[in-house]
Amino acid sequence: MTRSRMRAVAGACATLLSLGLTGVAQAAPQASGTEPVTTYEKGFVVECTAQLERYDTVYVSLYSNSVHGNHTQVVISSAESEYAGAAQPEKLFSHGAIRTVVPISPVDGRVESAGSAVVHGRYAPVGEPRPYSDEMYDAGYRIVTTGTHQDISTRLTIKAFGERAPLQCDNAFAYDLRITKTPVV
Repeated sequence: MTRSRMRAVAGACATLLSLGLTGVAQAAPQASGTEPVTTYEKGFVVECTAQLERYDTVYVSLYSNSVHGNHTQVVISSAESEYAGAAQPEKLFSHGAIRTVVPISPVDGRVESAGSAVVHGRYAPVGEPRPYSDEMYDAGYRIVTTGTHQDISTRLTIKAFGERAPLQCDNAFAYDLRITKTPVV
């Protein structure tokens, strides 16, 4: 991972935290006592990069979850400046189309808004779903995830600061998961 990409990811995460989107995790059903709680979650994950003429790195993250909703992040950086923004659009992935508008601001807080970034384009499933499973321990819970992931192809562009660029999306998939949280006693 390049230094610019690491800065972009860190900036995007900081933006999400500063906007208070961490409450999403608290909205998930929580186990009480020793009984497990199971949720069924479907959605999409798309992570992309691009380069605008005046900016070194553009990072875009699009996330859709049937339980937690839609979340978008955009980080645009150059050697001189960095801009970031996050949004929770009502619709994000819809019948093969993606469109979202994300307000962006300088990371240093100089001004409240620097405009918006528009991400739009198409997506389609590729190949067959493949099995997915994971087990982890977090915050006093054993979390077991099973289900499927399916690659998706994307044709997306970003428009920001009067420039337009194609997005290269190396990480793009749909998921259909069963997640069981069991308190560790």
